[in-house]
Amino acid sequence: MKIAVTGGAGYIGSTLVKRLVEGGNQVVSVDNLMNGDYGPLRALGMSEKATLHVADIRDGKRIEESLAGSDAIAHLAALPGLVKCRERPEEAVSINLYGTQQVLEAARRLDIGKVVFCSSAAVYGKPVELPVTESHPLRPLNLYGVTKLAGEKLMELYFDNYGIETISLRFGNVFGVGLFTHYDTVIPRFVRMGLDGESLTIYGDGTSSRDFVHVEDVVQAMALSLASKGLGGEVYNVGGETMEIGALARRVAEFLRNETGENVRITHLPPRPGETKEFSYNLEKIKGELGYGPRWSIMRGVEQITKFNLEQRALKV
Repeated sequence: MKIAVTGGAGYIGSTLVKRLVEGGNQVVSVDNLMNGDYGPLRALGMSEKATLHVADIRDGKRIEESLAGSDAIAHLAALPGLVKCRERPEEAVSINLYGTQQVLEAARRLDIGKVVFCSSAAVYGKPVELPVTESHPLRPLNLYGVTKLAGEKLMELYFDNYGIETISLRFGNVFGVGLFTHYDTVIPRFVRMGLDGESLTIYGDGTSSRDFVHVEDVVQAMALSLASKGLGGEVYNVGGETMEIGALARRVAEFLRNETGENVRITHLPPRPGETKEFSYNLEKIKGELGYGPRWSIMRGVEQITKFNLEQRALKV
């Protein structure tokens, strides 16, 4: 099977490229290298097994040329996260909406039958019931969530009108060591701050909760979606383990104290606008229909991230 990956030089994308190549697939990657780096893939010899293009998903002609001959597309390229989208709104809309439409147009013109889209829990906004199922109302609280919801609607449009089997995966809070680990979500940020001797910063009173999912489990969901048959216009929650941010900070601080012997402090700052208070996922649909099962616990991931950080610091000495 020949699979195209947009954003294949990024955190999740490069991990997916590696898994797909190891699974015997032909892989072509497209990335403008704004947030990614092909270096880790090349270091593993992946440039000999996968075609690595440098191109922007908003360039329709280049995208069509790059994706030609593919059987399916994993669409991960985006301007990610609440902060970047708030700081660069024009770029957020341009990349996350127009870029997504260009990828789908290329799929239509090239007769590519499947597109799997990287969406986000941000499409839900403030939950009205927990745990959140895929039928929960969609009312995003920030521009990032709005662009991801618009991307999902584009997926539905191309399924309804052109028969492309589209699947949108709503990722929880992604963490863990990938191939190109450049993702500063709360868990890796806590580990980095603790190792740097900084206080672990909590926005609000610490009772906010998130569903945390390891990058390897995200890639598992992507691979299962790409291999699925007869599913189109579908959405799935992709999660792992739910924990309050305050409890997470305390557990990370305790783990780092045991590892390094250094005391780790915790401080609180005012809540940030545009963020949900409580959040947890219902995963029954993806487990039942795709056979997904998260394999990484939060603390196993914290141990992995800590080991990775300590190894990276030792190399710089």
